[in-house]
Amino acid sequence: MTQATRARLKPNAIISPIDRPLFDKASIMGRSRRIDTSAEVWQIGETEPVSLNWSALSRFPELLVSEIKYALEFFLEKMSPNTVANFFEILKRLCKSIDEWEDEPSLAQQLSEFVFDFIVSNRNRDDETHLNNLRHWYLRSYHLGLTLFERKTCQVLSKLSFKGNHKGLDVMVYMEGRSPLRSDEMTLLRKSLYECRQRVTPYHPIFPKLVATWLFVVLGVRPKQLLLLMTADFSVNVDEDTGNKTYLLNVPSVKKRHMLPRTQFKSRILPVFLGEMIEQLISVTYGDLFSSQLMAGNEEQLLFIGKNDNGRRNRQATFERFEASPGYSFFHNSPSDVIAFIDEWRVSKGLPALDLKLTPRRLRKTFATHAALMGTPAIALMELLDHEDLQHIMVYYQLGVNFSLRVDAVYKKYFSDHLAFFEGKITLKELVKRKNINTVFGPDSLKKLVGIGLCAKGSPCSLQPPYSCYGCNKFEASNDISVHQEVLMAMQNEVREKFGDDAPPGFYTVPHINACNELVRRLEVDHE
Repeated sequence: MTQATRARLKPNAIISPIDRPLFDKASIMGRSRRIDTSAEVWQIGETEPVSLNWSALSRFPELLVSEIKYALEFFLEKMSPNTVANFFEILKRLCKSIDEWEDEPSLAQQLSEFVFDFIVSNRNRDDETHLNNLRHWYLRSYHLGLTLFERKTCQVLSKLSFKGNHKGLDVMVYMEGRSPLRSDEMTLLRKSLYECRQRVTPYHPIFPKLVATWLFVVLGVRPKQLLLLMTADFSVNVDEDTGNKTYLLNVPSVKKRHMLPRTQFKSRILPVFLGEMIEQLISVTYGDLFSSQLMAGNEEQLLFIGKNDNGRRNRQATFERFEASPGYSFFHNSPSDVIAFIDEWRVSKGLPALDLKLTPRRLRKTFATHAALMGTPAIALMELLDHEDLQHIMVYYQLGVNFSLRVDAVYKKYFSDHLAFFEGKITLKELVKRKNINTVFGPDSLKKLVGIGLCAKGSPCSLQPPYSCYGCNKFEASNDISVHQEVLMAMQNEVREKFGDDAPPGFYTVPHINACNELVRRLEVDHE
């Protein structure tokens, strides 16, 4: 929406009502095209089907429906169709909550009462975005001079505080299947996507979804940005001297609602392998039509195109330029479909499934989180994520601050003396005196044990030493039997502490206790 509509509407403003005839316009002008308003259903979509069925507001008086249409006409000139549809949805809910309209009092007073009753009965502890939409519709309708909207009601509505949805909560707090992927999960995902690319050809049905998934991973874009992509947005530059190729993709903006679709772009550099995949996708989809000479000039072709089994084109959008698009669901489901394809192959080969829950939103948050932690400036990340202001991306930097504070706390707790030594505040003798450096990272009962052996692994162990040591083929045990006897006794005592003296015998024969016991017996034989 424009800057004027984004500004806070002043409820104290005195707006003179303007008498308008009942809405009977055959068409109105939206952001990007003319919309037919002569029928009961308005098709307002730009890149995907979005419709307003006015029969859902049949309980409203004719005059109120007429004024709602005037308000939505104003919205459609400046807002996205999905935003306008959200206003229409809350009006449908308001309409269903009304039993009947009376002759007295006036329609304006009854509307105010119904609005307040609806708000009171639909308050929500977590998310009241829909109620805020209702308030904005009422305030804007009053500012348009529509006769059924009262100044006093606007003043009261402006004082109400509605709760918004908790944006960024899944970034600040780990939520299974929703929070950004961890580094190890992201590494595994990238490796699996590489392997998938080696197994499928550009003619495979999963290939377009694999390309879309890679774009989510590499660029952190929204599904609608991929829906808007044309072949002209993809460019290939060839170095005349070396013959090396570089790939660029002009990603269209969809967040800046006051701009028409495909009027603002952000150029993004693509990895070579992804650029080659897009080249192959275009070649398979359009054949020889897109040679290196023709590709840049033909901007009417979609980068991703829908296919129907019956051979007939199914109209997927009201804006003709995108009627062959595969639709929002194709892009939204692409990551999960690719993971399902990979898991099916892995299981068939006897490998464990990845079992990752992937959505474009989760991959977008992962992209933003990793970019912030690598030191990407906030302004640059805002542009990459196609946001209008910084408030939506600061949660990723707040995460980094919280993480840094936690790391500092850990360093202070466990390594404060070491840091003091390196800063010259204490001597080496004092450091050795304060700290027993030879400790084992294991249970508290075993942390003071030293000398049980060496590890030939050469890197920090991700298992549970010293329990895992005795069954590990890289463990080089010492020949001091007393140390291992002490470890065995500590393991057995831990079982007694947790399960009591009546613990089942099987608890004392678990693999790590058996392995330690076997080592003790072998050392006893050797000593004899």
